[in-house]
Amino acid sequence: MKPRIVVFSISALAGTLREIARDYTSSANIELVPKAYEDALAYARNRYYTDTADVFIAAGSNAAFLQNQLEAPLVIIRTDGFDVMQALASARKASSAVGLVSYEHSFDELEQFARAFDVPLSTRTYRTPEDARRAVRELAQLGVQVVVGSGLVTEIAQEMGMDAILIYSRQGVVKAFDEATRLASAKATGGVRRNSQAYTFHTEQDLIGSSAAVQRLRSTIRLCGSIDFSVLIQGETGVGKELVAQSIHTASPRAGKPFVAINCASLTESLLESELFGYEEGAFSGAVKGGRAGMFESAQGGTVFLDEIGDMPLAFQTRLLRILEDGTVRRIGSASSRKVDFRLLAASNVNLQQAVEEGRFREDLYFRLNEMLIQIPPLRERTEDIGELAGYFLRTTPVRVSKSRFDEFLNAALPILQTLPWPGNIRQLKNVCRRAAVLMLQESDLSSWRAWFPDLITANPTPISIPTLPDMPSESFDNMNALALAYSRAPKQERATIVRQALNLVGGEVSKVVEGLGISRSTVWRLGKGA
Repeated sequence: MKPRIVVFSISALAGTLREIARDYTSSANIELVPKAYEDALAYARNRYYTDTADVFIAAGSNAAFLQNQLEAPLVIIRTDGFDVMQALASARKASSAVGLVSYEHSFDELEQFARAFDVPLSTRTYRTPEDARRAVRELAQLGVQVVVGSGLVTEIAQEMGMDAILIYSRQGVVKAFDEATRLASAKATGGVRRNSQAYTFHTEQDLIGSSAAVQRLRSTIRLCGSIDFSVLIQGETGVGKELVAQSIHTASPRAGKPFVAINCASLTESLLESELFGYEEGAFSGAVKGGRAGMFESAQGGTVFLDEIGDMPLAFQTRLLRILEDGTVRRIGSASSRKVDFRLLAASNVNLQQAVEEGRFREDLYFRLNEMLIQIPPLRERTEDIGELAGYFLRTTPVRVSKSRFDEFLNAALPILQTLPWPGNIRQLKNVCRRAAVLMLQESDLSSWRAWFPDLITANPTPISIPTLPDMPSESFDNMNALALAYSRAPKQERATIVRQALNLVGGEVSKVVEGLGISRSTVWRLGKGA
């Protein structure tokens, strides 16, 4: 059966997609669907879970929306600096006043290009259709005559009487079609499964936040991508360990090969064995005809990601160590081994070194996995990113609420959100934002927002009353609640003073400051003791 690919587009890109799709009629069944956002999500889920589609393709803000909601293989039509420069060169022929509206981020190559080719270039970025319309309107007011951007952007520009050029190149679309065809073929042969996905789309740019911790994490991801070592990713539940793993794969020379992920805690031992190692026909009752490759074979040339590896039974740890050492795997029921080539990434939300000391994890495997170590900080240690994360989750929720309502909620809630312990980390914050968006449709008075989250607020070890921060220096705060609120609002250079004030308040007991301010012990020592 041919691969079944659904392509979403409601913009000017649809013509290019339709033209290129004709070249794939002999190798795939490609359906172009004029839907976006919630409509596209509902359509994709229905097609995927009724097993009438294998892979989906989208671009721009529509792709960003789908990748955060859709539990199915999604290929994003991407652009790079070369695509942008080609489009700008074409735009320059039509007018000397050129504008670029790109999705979420700008391109570093543009300033050099603009100088070299004498192109007066005005740039804007967007995340939502409303952002895109506002950006194009601003460019029109500046006298820009030609706009380069996504299909959505070019349509808006044309509505406003401006010339427009698509940012996407034909090569970029062809690359997406090729990748979708490959993934659909892999799914048909067992390479892509819902609990063991052989596709990837995240990069380090998908990490939301501007804190020093996130910037260091992006840098570490790029470093790990360039070195073909095993990487152990540690962090609490909900911090984004798989996103980091996918980003490492995308940044590596193996990016064009499969990314196969499996959660070691989600399967029984018998299922885990067949998923990891595969099996031959007739190996056990229910084995499919012809047998099936395990995840190590499916990832040939690519990356294997073992999530929650701390829950892997000891017997499997021994077999995994052997595979890592000799590079071969033996299917269940087979008398021979197969050579495999893959890069291993593993993640754990428990301390594996402690598990080794307690005899629950093999020490030799721990050292084999830990060639490179990434420790993802919990959300409570990067509170300066909460506003940006919450804004993103609110904007991308399927619930349609006005931007002014989202802004009103954030202005009221952020001082509290930045002081909570967030045991579920980013995943928990995302759920809170989605719940808030739904309740905003019912509640007109946002000042009572705290009543929407009794479970969230009572989880705070130091509940604080919201409102206005007293207009006084931090030295005069005489209770931990006021200090916690002050810390969440203070510029970075003033936080050491607040931490020292908190230490003085509790007689130097670090644990009380950790609990009261909702920060880590290392932060207390760095700001309060080391200052």
